[in-house]
Amino acid sequence: MFENFASLLYLSVVIIAVAVIYFISYKISKRNINNFANNSLWENLININFTKEVIKNICFILALFFIAVAIARPKWGLKQIEAKSLSSDIVIAIDVSKSMLAQDLKPDRLTRAKMVFKDLTEQLKGQRVGLIAFAGEAYWQCPLTSDIKVFEMFLSLLDTDTVPFAGTNLAEPIKLACTSLEKIPTNTKAVVIITDGESFDGDLKESIKIATESKTTIFCVGIGTQKGEPIPTYDEKGEFKEYLKDEKGKTVITKLDDNTLEYIATATGGKYYNLNQNPTVAGLATRLNKLDKREGTGNIFNNLEDRFYYPLSAAVVLLIIFLFLPVSKNKND
Repeated sequence: MFENFASLLYLSVVIIAVAVIYFISYKISKRNINNFANNSLWENLININFTKEVIKNICFILALFFIAVAIARPKWGLKQIEAKSLSSDIVIAIDVSKSMLAQDLKPDRLTRAKMVFKDLTEQLKGQRVGLIAFAGEAYWQCPLTSDIKVFEMFLSLLDTDTVPFAGTNLAEPIKLACTSLEKIPTNTKAVVIITDGESFDGDLKESIKIATESKTTIFCVGIGTQKGEPIPTYDEKGEFKEYLKDEKGKTVITKLDDNTLEYIATATGGKYYNLNQNPTVAGLATRLNKLDKREGTGNIFNNLEDRFYYPLSAAVVLLIIFLFLPVSKNKND
């Protein structure tokens, strides 16, 4: 195959035109000479071996063709290339519990959280990013990857049905992320959790202990308001049905728990960001970009071997013949 096949087509047209012009001019010249004198006479008058002259010009035209082929970059035969890069590892955990449907941040907490993380990943430089979704349990949605577009695709698919276990358990994403990052060196890894902070299940102190022992920094992003907001529920058509109620029939109000998120971030050496007070994540992106980089596992790519030097070598040989082949007659001609 050719990397620049279009170039070969264009240059081939030019070379064919040159060859046609040469052939026509040669025929015209020969006809004019025949009109002037017969073959035996003009062959004695002109000290040129026309056979060699033709060979020289054919060599020149062929050299042009092989140069065009070389410019088109022919490739064949596979070769393996190992690409290594320096990166830090960031696990992003997003709350997908029912409380994230509250609309104290428009259009709702979950949609706003996804927008925030999309904006965050676009500001990151040289990081691998992974995605965890959590509610009553926590699950990996996207493994650590340097392909931000892949991460964003998985992020866009998240909804409150992603995790089948109801409730909110902040301990689970912390344990899952820190266990996965356990063997990665300190200061080359971090966990970012975006949630309203309400946690009704799990042992939060135990998970923080795991984070500190694995030396994993956790950054928390709080989404919601301290005033709180009812949680809307929807029917199968996606239309509003009613606000979520507890067992006593009272409307559930979900509020942002700043204290819990501040506690998690401080205990692990991270920082807490209140999205209601500061809607941008520039400060968080700056902190994450300052993480140390480590050499990641090399990716193996199969590439076609570049073979332009074959036609180029042929062109050089033909040009040497063109330049040094004598066309004057010798005594034996």
